[in-house]
Amino acid sequence: MDAMVLVADAAVLVSAFHQIIHHLSSAFTAPTAITFAQIVTGWVLAPGCGTVTGMIRALGAQATKTWTVYEKFFYRAEWSMDDLGRLLVTGPLAKHLDTIVEVAIDDTTCGPRGKHVAFAEWWKDASAHTRGPSVHWSHNWVVLAITIRLKHCPAIRMTFPVMFALHRKQKDCTEKDPYRTLPQLAREMLVKLSAALPDHVIALAIDGLYATKDLFGDLPKQVFAVSRLRKNAELRTTVPPVAPEEKRKGGRPRVRGTPLPDLDTLTRQATDWRDVTLYKQGRKVERQITGLTCQWYHVCGRKPVRVVLVRDPGGVEDDLRLVCSRTEPDLDDAQTVQRYYDRWGIEECIQEGKAQMGMERLRGWCKKTVTRQTPLAMLINSLIKLWYLDHAADRPDLQPERMPWYDHKRHPSFRDMRAALRRCLWEDQFSFLKEASFSSVTPEGIPDGKSDGLSNLQNPCNNAKTLDALKYALYIAA
Repeated sequence: MDAMVLVADAAVLVSAFHQIIHHLSSAFTAPTAITFAQIVTGWVLAPGCGTVTGMIRALGAQATKTWTVYEKFFYRAEWSMDDLGRLLVTGPLAKHLDTIVEVAIDDTTCGPRGKHVAFAEWWKDASAHTRGPSVHWSHNWVVLAITIRLKHCPAIRMTFPVMFALHRKQKDCTEKDPYRTLPQLAREMLVKLSAALPDHVIALAIDGLYATKDLFGDLPKQVFAVSRLRKNAELRTTVPPVAPEEKRKGGRPRVRGTPLPDLDTLTRQATDWRDVTLYKQGRKVERQITGLTCQWYHVCGRKPVRVVLVRDPGGVEDDLRLVCSRTEPDLDDAQTVQRYYDRWGIEECIQEGKAQMGMERLRGWCKKTVTRQTPLAMLINSLIKLWYLDHAADRPDLQPERMPWYDHKRHPSFRDMRAALRRCLWEDQFSFLKEASFSSVTPEGIPDGKSDGLSNLQNPCNNAKTLDALKYALYIAA
């Protein structure tokens, strides 16, 4: 879409976005709900890092409160990120959820600036490049996101971050907030999500780091998990249950089965490979899969698990070994692999939050602000995607323009979704620019290298036309 094509009914689209925000207002008092709506709008409009000053400048006349109110929203107002996530899942997002809800959990580091930032410590970043430092001064966040694969276009899946937990060092924990490992924090979020969605089954996709007794071996009742199986996993055959009428010969019943060969040997010995077609990162891939039901006693005890072996028939990618905590016959092994492939969506969400929403460039340092700003940046990511999915995905005038050097692009990125929403917000605010074009607009007050232009720029708030022109430039940049 050309950068200067303006949306005809921007007011309707902006109202739809405000309606999504309104669904979350019950988490706040009435005055704080207004502040929240203004902060979300300012965060969407503000380029660069998500600072309160940047939000106020982007809002302009829409910022009806003093700057201290917006600052206090993060460190003093009474509200909870858990309530926001619950309201989002049970409200605007609920209509997109199937009976089985696809969920992914992962952790990431977000580097704050300053040695006095609350809860900041030295953490290892597993995604750091090998040339740079893998341990850096940062926060460690655990993120839970819901994945939705579009029915009208199965190749597209959208991921919505909804719940968050800050992993702290033991010295930063208290009796009220004791120390918990990453898998323990993940399980707590799953319990909250299960309470919010009691009529749904939750399919969890996690990395191998979370395949531990605390999480994989102790899942909530309505949750089953898919994870990468560690290479040194000790698998055993299942033990058939002892019939009540059978007479015991003495001693307790057997609980562990016969040891199985290692994963490499199992892969070489497998003969019943099945060809399947899956979606991986937006493209179709051909894979061969086979599975077996066994015990992973070290993690799951006597409970049987389903191990799925995956290989690339072309030999390009390495073999993949997955484990699923659910062994019912109605669960196909291909679905297990697809769910693990869809876990990549949470990695994309984290990258979007850092690159587009300013997660690593926030300026908060006190305890409450630290535990709220980063999750809110990720939650706004979900609000933007939800608005685009419901109101903009089928509109040709809000689709990204296909560039000659990027002709293979078929689906909008998060940057495109945010840009579409920004266009609507600016168009709704500056309706007098509907018939303007970039070549014909020459507002007074724009500096042209002369002294009078520079003097107008030094104090733009005293020159309404200069202020409008600067905002218009931001609108074009969107």
